[in-house]
Order: sequence, then structure tokens, then C-alpha cells
Amino acid sequence: MAKQTIDLGTTPNDGTGTPLRDGGDIINDNFTEVYNTLGWGFYVEDQTVASTQVITTTSSLLQIDGLGSSSTSLYLPYEIRGVSELWDTVNNKIIPIGIGDGYTVRIDLQITSKTATPTELVLDLDISGAATPTTVIVERVIGVSKTPPYTVSVGFPLFTLANFNANGGQIFLRTDAGTLTLTRRQFSIHRISNGQI
Repeated sequence: MAKQTIDLGTTPNDGTGTPLRDGGDIINDNFTEVYNTLGWGFYVEDQTVASTQVITTTSSLLQIDGLGSSSTSLYLPYEIRGVSELWDTVNNKIIPIGIGDGYTVRIDLQITSKTATPTELVLDLDISGAATPTTVIVERVIGVSKTPPYTVSVGFPLFTLANFNANGGQIFLRTDAGTLTLTRRQFSIHRISNGQI
């Protein structure tokens, strides 16, 4: 829906503006549009099973099944709530709602062990839909030189255009050396705008 505007008339109280009831309806419609746009989802890997992911120097798709007890879809944008998600827990990718959407993302990774001496974990957000990263739109380098166990977090804003909307967004991880073992993995995504606003 395009933004609706209340006609104020030519001069105060001249009777040429939008009638009061119609103005209230316009206000309600505009607020409904905003409320339908905003929302968030939180997806956590199930920890009731031995669920680890080992990251090497070869790019691996981040896996989060969304079965963790603190996962929630209760606050997704109204237009998809109960119908769809923002994270595809089967194919492990972001599912944008539409072209022009704006989102913020946060990823938390618990590192429980490592081999050799990795100092960096590279995160790539890819929108190609391929098995390996080919169209990276976000790259973040995360320091991992501490002694495990510890948690690293990374967040970033993003927007969606045609390729992202069609293919979704896959998150790939790789180390600069050795391996990292990840246990608790969680993903938070907030839709902050859509292409219509």
C-alpha cells in the first residue's frame, strides 16, 4: 500500500479537508502497514542432541535447525506470521519477504574447540543459491584467537534485491587455518522496512 495522506483543507476548519472519520481510517491504514512490515525471528540449533559443526579452511554452510528451545517465530512480521519464516531451517538460508526489504542480522557462534592455530573465522553471505559462495554481498572477518570455549557474535544490516529475493541468502563459514568446532549456533533476523514504505 502506498502512504495515504489526510487532506488538511485550504484554511483551518473550512470544511474542504478529509472528513474526521475518513481521516481516522487513513491513520489506521498507515499504522497497519507499518505494523505488518516490522518483526523478527530467532532460530537456535537444538542442543538436546550432540549437534556440532566443524569449520575448516573450505567454506561450509552454516547449519541452524531452529529446534532449540529458545527459538521463536511469534514476532515475525504479520504478513508471514504462521505462514512462512525468515530462516529456512531445512536449506539453511535467509528467506526475504520481498524486493526492497531491509533487515538486520545477528549470528552467535559458540566455539568449543579448535585444532592448529586459526586466528580468523570468515563469514560470507552469498545470494547465488550455489553450493559454494559465488555472489558474496557481505563478508565479515571474526577474530578467533582466544582459548575455547567462548562465543563470537557478528551483526550487519542488509537489503534485498532481485537475486537475493529469488535465491535467498546462505551463510558460509571458513577458517584461515585449522578447524573450529561450533556447538550452540543461533541466528536473529529483524525486518526493519519493506520496499513499499
